[in-house]
Amino acid sequence: MDTNPTDESDGLGDAEPSDVAHPIETINSSASHRERLTTVAPDVDGRFTVPLRGVDVDAETRCSHWDSSVDVVALRFGCCEAYYPCDACHDAATDHESGPWPRDRFDEPAALCGHCRTTLSVREYLDGDDACPHCGTAFNPGCRAHRDRYFEV
Repeated sequence: MDTNPTDESDGLGDAEPSDVAHPIETINSSASHRERLTTVAPDVDGRFTVPLRGVDVDAETRCSHWDSSVDVVALRFGCCEAYYPCDACHDAATDHESGPWPRDRFDEPAALCGHCRTTLSVREYLDGDDACPHCGTAFNPGCRAHRDRYFEV
């Protein structure tokens, strides 16, 4: 629902408040509603030594969009140089279009293992066979299908 903070209408027309379910209550009470929304760009997460942002990020960089046991990597975006667990977190937290990490900077840190907190160069990450080369923790092999969202490949 698009709202304007200066609009004095509550969007409910002439209905009495008790006659209309509050939109947020309706969304939250829906058993099938699994989407998590953010209305304010998250601050940098102080638990990490890199500038990491995201939606409902846990201590190993899993987010509200990807939270399986192997979703433990955050990637640095070329457009803003911040780390995000996924492109959906980037889109939720920024007001600009995402841009991949540039090919000519593949030797710089642009991936973070959420398990051991080691920063990896893109080359280390891509050559790591879906696991952290430092601690051996498995990364999600499904991420190979959309590497172009994160890196100029």
